[in-house]
Amino acid sequence: MSRFEWFYGLEQDYLYPTISVIEGPVREEVMRVLGVQGNESERLNAREALESVTRDVELIGLGEDSGLLFTVESNGSTLAVPGVLRKISRKGRCVSVSFSSEGVHSFHYAVNGELVAYEFDAQDAMAPLRVADPRWNLGWSEVPAGFGGEDMRRGVHLLALVEQITGLASKECWLRERLQMLSVASSIRFQDTPAWDIP
Repeated sequence: MSRFEWFYGLEQDYLYPTISVIEGPVREEVMRVLGVQGNESERLNAREALESVTRDVELIGLGEDSGLLFTVESNGSTLAVPGVLRKISRKGRCVSVSFSSEGVHSFHYAVNGELVAYEFDAQDAMAPLRVADPRWNLGWSEVPAGFGGEDMRRGVHLLALVEQITGLASKECWLRERLQMLSVASSIRFQDTPAWDIP
């Protein structure tokens, strides 16, 4: 789809981001969940942040668009961790997508502190974790059907799914503009902990 054409250029910069849209909690609550203190932090765009990421520290860009918060992780997956999604969505909803250089892209959706959908290799039709979950619109399951093979391989269909769920399309400017950067410990810290539990 033409509105996501910008996404194809990210690979040239070795950008395989995790992008999320958050509805409900305020900025300070998201920062608290992520373990960030205070409001002062460096402002970087996604490419600049990519150069600043280390083995132990990830940077999460936090912004706002159309009344919703969004995050961009240049080279991290904190908002793909089920436990983080559950906490951030306690007062609303959080949907996130992660992209990888190997072509294995994932989709994650939580509502009011519970996971509704979580797909590690997100292709074809999407489905909620629980059959007939009322928090999942059946029309969302068919979003991938409107995309060709290359779009599916790159994961562009997941951006369209985020838009269907939240009403907000991910934009190139989210990666180009300098966002407030939250410095957090690497998501590796969640390995082998209950944060990775998927019901």
